[in-house]
Amino acid sequence: MDRSAEAVLSEPLDATANIPLRVAVYSRIMNAIRAGHFPVSSLLPSESDLGSAMKVSRTVVREALMLLEEDGYVRSRRGIGRFVATRLPRVGLERIRPMEEILAEAGSAIQVSRTQHVLHPSSSVFTAEPLGIREEEASWFFESVLTRDGSPIALVQEHVASKGGLVDRDPEAARAIVDDVGQGATLLANLISAIGPAFGPGETDIAAGTPGVARGELLELDAKDPVLILTQTVEHSGQVVYLAKTLVNTGVVQIGIIQGT
Repeated sequence: MDRSAEAVLSEPLDATANIPLRVAVYSRIMNAIRAGHFPVSSLLPSESDLGSAMKVSRTVVREALMLLEEDGYVRSRRGIGRFVATRLPRVGLERIRPMEEILAEAGSAIQVSRTQHVLHPSSSVFTAEPLGIREEEASWFFESVLTRDGSPIALVQEHVASKGGLVDRDPEAARAIVDDVGQGATLLANLISAIGPAFGPGETDIAAGTPGVARGELLELDAKDPVLILTQTVEHSGQVVYLAKTLVNTGVVQIGIIQGT
């Protein structure tokens, strides 16, 4: 293991009561692969060496590597070890697409059920910073549960500013936000329909995590079950106007399907 890879692995892990250690190790190794510290097709360090670098047990490393192998980042060769895959899953959603459209590619049709449409009088740091508004400013919050064949597979939480941005610039977008027209679709789907190809570009970050108690109940998962977390921002006229966090039940939907092939 070279020094740059060891330096990345040895940074403190983001493991808390809500993020199992195996998930934190999964994310750390995946990010190291993505950053090129472990090149495609290269032999990964042993479980012992990885564990020593991250100060975790071999058991935790083995669990994380098994998840990485399931998700297409790693492959095993009997008697030799684990290698980085020759072709990595794509990260991010290059085209701006509603989550129900992406998940529909993996099987039967997706149903969208709106659970919240609320104007919050103030905004959390998570919402305010990406949208470029102050925490004391109001923002709209949309929450939708995506189901397939009656079973929840994803939770989509969307945020837009209440003033400026889309509400003031585009009447059709304002209707989608304020009046919540089209409740059988996510807000993103309605905004794309209202604004058209001028809406964008967008950026998506993907990470592993856990749902917590409240979100887990909506997904019919335990608080510490692993989920895929997608954080998406979309620009319009050079300004970030849309923010979303989506939690996907990876027990039902494979990570590789979401990231594309």
